[in-house]
Amino acid sequence: MLIIGICDGDLAVRTLLSDFIKRYREETGLTVTVLSYDNGEKLLRHYPLEMDLIFLEIPFARLSGIEIARRIREADEHVSIIFLTTMLSHVLEAYDVRADNYLLKPLRYTRFLKEAEAARARRGQNRFLIENNDDGVYKIYTKTIRYIETDGRKTKIHSASDTCISYKTMKAHAEVLFEPYFVRCHTGFIVNLLFFEKLEQNDLLLITGEKIPVSRQRKREVLNRIKSLYENEVSP
Repeated sequence: MLIIGICDGDLAVRTLLSDFIKRYREETGLTVTVLSYDNGEKLLRHYPLEMDLIFLEIPFARLSGIEIARRIREADEHVSIIFLTTMLSHVLEAYDVRADNYLLKPLRYTRFLKEAEAARARRGQNRFLIENNDDGVYKIYTKTIRYIETDGRKTKIHSASDTCISYKTMKAHAEVLFEPYFVRCHTGFIVNLLFFEKLEQNDLLLITGEKIPVSRQRKREVLNRIKSLYENEVSP
């Protein structure tokens, strides 16, 4: 379970983050409690010590986000603080209160996802996805996914132990699988390079013996990703 706080004076921002969290719940199956505040005074007055992550606006009118974060740190050294801002000029101040990161508005789901997963990782939870199809509900740990391929209007997730039909598009999968070992090597394939063994011409050979096609347009990106993951084993 995660407890996520949202503290921003703009209702549209609070609503957008709440929608992100709803999507995150659906994709992961996690229990996530959301605490929403429209100003820093309310956050400080009702602050729960078990919070995991706070999205905090910097330029509040009465009490700045930096000062709010400073007071939070006096009570809670472990919570992750992500500042929300429209200007980079505030970012240097964030280091004084040990903020974990900052997000520039307008907000994007992919950036939110990375911060939520970082907070989840600090709790020692292995990342997994929840997939629903006509056969049931599947809990799939991301590291076990070998590759994903298109199958007509559907997609197939091939994991270490099973193959699962998904109704998500390849684009939707690519947004969620942000780990550096996932790469979209072809229009119809996303591959997990943790299972990589060899690149032969326009095919990736996995340690399972499976061959995954690599398009010409994406080959350079695949090579660069392999080198970054296995830099100690791959010659420059």
